[in-house]
Amino acid sequence: MMKIPVYLALIFLLPFHVNGQLSSRLSPKVTVAVNTNIETYFIAEKLAVEHIGNYVFSNKEVQFTHQPIVHFGLKTFLPWKDSPVILRIAELLKQMREILHDNSQEIEYLTYRKPFPATGFRWPPPVDLPLFSERYPGARAMGEELADSLASFYKQARVGSFLKQNVAFYKGALAEATKHISVKAIPFMEKWYGKQFAGYEFYLMPGMPITPGDDNYRAFGPKLTSPNGEVSAMIFSSSIQLPLLNSLSVYRQFGFDNAEVIRFLTVHELGHSFVNPVIEPLKQLVQRDTSLFTATLARHLEKSYISTWETCLVEHLVRLGEIRIAKSMGDIAEENRIRKLHVSEFGFVLLPMLEKVIEKYESDRARYPDFKSFLPEIFSSLHQLQPADIDALVKAATPLNP
Repeated sequence: MMKIPVYLALIFLLPFHVNGQLSSRLSPKVTVAVNTNIETYFIAEKLAVEHIGNYVFSNKEVQFTHQPIVHFGLKTFLPWKDSPVILRIAELLKQMREILHDNSQEIEYLTYRKPFPATGFRWPPPVDLPLFSERYPGARAMGEELADSLASFYKQARVGSFLKQNVAFYKGALAEATKHISVKAIPFMEKWYGKQFAGYEFYLMPGMPITPGDDNYRAFGPKLTSPNGEVSAMIFSSSIQLPLLNSLSVYRQFGFDNAEVIRFLTVHELGHSFVNPVIEPLKQLVQRDTSLFTATLARHLEKSYISTWETCLVEHLVRLGEIRIAKSMGDIAEENRIRKLHVSEFGFVLLPMLEKVIEKYESDRARYPDFKSFLPEIFSSLHQLQPADIDALVKAATPLNP
C-alpha cells in the first residue's frame, strides 16, 4: 500500500468547501491555507486589468501561462470581463492604484473578512490597518466597497464552484509548501526575540500574477490582530514557473515546491513581524543616523531594493535574526549559508558588526529579556559610526575589478 506523507494526509482531511477555505493545522499555533477571498480578488483583478492595463505585477500584455491558476482562471472567467461587477471593480482598482501603489493593503484587509460567501468579519479589523491609514486618503472606503464587490462577483460568477472543481490543484500546492515551511524554527524565533504570537498563519496565493522569470515571486508578512492577541502571517505567491498543460486537472507540480525560497520566507517574513513593530516607535533614534546611509551604501544595496536608512536598518536586523536563530538551532550549515548570502551576495555589510554587538544580548537575557529591550544598545553602536566607516565596509566587501 502506498504511504501518504503526514503533511499530505492532514491536508486531504480538510476539503475545500464552497463556503469555506482549504486549510491545514501544522501545529497548535501554525496553520497554512488558501484563502477564498484572496483567490477571488486575484481572479477579479486579472479581469479588471483587461480594462485598466496593469495592477502591481498583473499586466494585460503579459501571458501568465507559467502560472496555471492565473491562466485557467482568466480563461474560465473571461466572459465576466464586461459585467457590471467587474467594471466597478476595475474602476475601484484604477483609483486605488494611484493611492496605494500596491495590493497588499487590500489583501491584508480581506484576511479579516469571513471567507466568501459568508458576510462580516472573522475578527474585527484594527483601526491601524494599513488600508485605513491617513497616508492613503479615501482608500478605506474604496477598499471596503471593493471587498463587497468581490463578494458579489464570487456569488454571481460562482467562483466557489471553480475553487471546488480544482481542489486537487490547491491541495497539491499546499502539500508542496507544507514540506518546506520551517515550523520547527518558530519556537526558536520566539525564544530569541523574547516574544510570542497568538498564532502563525501562512497563506498561499496560487492566483497572484507574477511576471515571468525564474527568481520572481511575491511575499509579505503582515501582523494581524485577533481576539486572542497578535497573529504573525506570511502571504506568498508561487515561486516556480510551470510549463502549460491542457487543464488544471493534469498538473502534478503546483509552483510551490521551492525549499530554499519557502524556508527563507518562513524565517525572514515572520522576522518582520518581530522586528518592525519595535522599530516603529523609535523613529527619532533611527532618523538621527540617516547620514550612515551613504550614496556608496545605497548603490551597494540597490539589488535588494533598499532606498532609505530605515529600510536598510530593518532589513539588517531581520537578517541578523535569521543568522542567529539558525545558530541557536545548531544548524551550522544554514547559519553559514545565510550569512554568506546576506553579506556577500545581498550586500548587508553591517551584519558582521551587528553579530558582535548581539552577543551581549544573547549572553545576558536576564538583563535583556527581549529584543526590544536591547535595541538601545544597537542604536548606540551604530551612532558611533561615521559615514566614512560605512564606505570603508562597502569597499572591503566589493570585489576588485580584474
